Amino acid sequence: MTTMRLQSYLTTMFPNVQMKRPLFYNAPAGIRFTLTNQKGVWEREYMKNVYARAYEIFETLHEKNDELLLVFKANAAQDDLLLKKKKETAIKKFIRSRLKKQEVQSVALLNNAEYIIACKTNDVKEKLLLQSIANRDLHIHPAIEEECYIVNLNKETIFHLYDERGLDIVSNNQSSLQLLQQKFHDWILDIDAACSKKVQ
Repeated sequence: MTTMRLQSYLTTMFPNVQMKRPLFYNAPAGIRFTLTNQKGVWEREYMKNVYARAYEIFETLHEKNDELLLVFKANAAQDDLLLKKKKETAIKKFIRSRLKKQEVQSVALLNNAEYIIACKTNDVKEKLLLQSIANRDLHIHPAIEEECYIVNLNKETIFHLYDERGLDIVSNNQSSLQLLQQKFHDWILDIDAACSKKVQ
C-alpha cells in the first residue's frame, strides 16, 4: 500500500522528477541550502553547525501532524531475506516506539532497493535521523548507508539531506517554499541562488 501510494503521489505531483541526486535540478521549484559557513570537516564546531541548521530547516518545513513517507534507497539490490530484515530493523530505529510495529515496505529495483515507511512528523526521531545522514560519508557515528528522501504529503515537498555539506528541498509549487526562502535566505548556496529564487 505504501509503495503504491508513493508511486501514485510522485506521478501526480512530481511527474518529471526522479528521486535521486541531484534532486534540486530535477524539480519545478527548489532550494539548495549550505549547512555550514566553516571549514574543517573534522572540527567539532563544524558538525555542530551542520546538525543545528539541518534540524532548524526540518522543523520549519514539517509540522508535527504532517503525513510523511520516509524513503531509504540502498546502493545495491538486496535479495537476501536476512539482510533485508536487518535493513528494515535498522530503519525502524528512526521512528518512535509506538510505531515500531509499522510495516516497512521494501521494493526490489533493477540496481538498488527502496525501503519506505509512512508516519507523521512527530513519529520521527528527527535529530537521530538527520545526524545519521549527515555523518554517512565521514565514518563517524551514528550513520546510515542509504540515501534518505522525506516526502511530505501535506506540504507537497521532498526533503533530501545529501551529506554534511547541504540539503535540497523541492516542490511542485512555489508557495510551499516561500517561508524557507525568507527565513533561511542567508543559508542558500551562492552558486545555486539564482535557481533557488525561482520560488519567489
